[in-house]
Amino acid sequence: MLALEEHPEHKDCAMPALSRIAKTLLPKRVKRFVLLHILGGRRLKDHIRLRGSRIFLERDLMPWVATRHARVLFVGTGPYTYQIENLFRRSGEHYTTIDPERSAATWGARNHIVGSIAEIGRHRPNGHFDCIVLNGVFGFGIDQFEDQRATVKVLHDALVPGGTLLVGWNTNLTPDLDELDLFKPYFTKAEGLPWPHRTLFPLPETHVYDFYTRRED
Repeated sequence: MLALEEHPEHKDCAMPALSRIAKTLLPKRVKRFVLLHILGGRRLKDHIRLRGSRIFLERDLMPWVATRHARVLFVGTGPYTYQIENLFRRSGEHYTTIDPERSAATWGARNHIVGSIAEIGRHRPNGHFDCIVLNGVFGFGIDQFEDQRATVKVLHDALVPGGTLLVGWNTNLTPDLDELDLFKPYFTKAEGLPWPHRTLFPLPETHVYDFYTRRED
């Protein structure tokens, strides 16, 4: 780092090398610090966490999930998701994250799976989870109806009957999931929650949350 200060013209080319070192050699907490405070990840984190939908997720939704569900799967990790694990400290072994990108493991929970949600059955038995949070996946990689439909079947199999599914998606990136009947016959619209089945936020946000209940077998 001293060399970087003495030769600032080398800083840009040195950053990728530092990033690779941080991702492979350092403990997870140190990796996060380096990526957030030295390599600029905090700007992305702060930008996303200021959105109304993200504030709702962190301050309302996930604390509610943590007090009512024993085994939770959170799909997708990033510098704006790792702090959610703190809500599950008392039963951390039951909080699992999954992401297909190996580098994203830095932001994953203690129980983190490197793989796509389509592969969850290889890592956990059917009916293992009683809540799954699928946020920012449809429209961000799983975009075609056939792929989304296959994912819904995977989510159904991974959840216990009566389990809760939260799907966060963007109205400008994905057709209306309810109008597509994407979740039939595996899920019904959730009832009796503190929020409506579909929770929206003031424009210009296009992110919404839909809540579903896994049908009984």
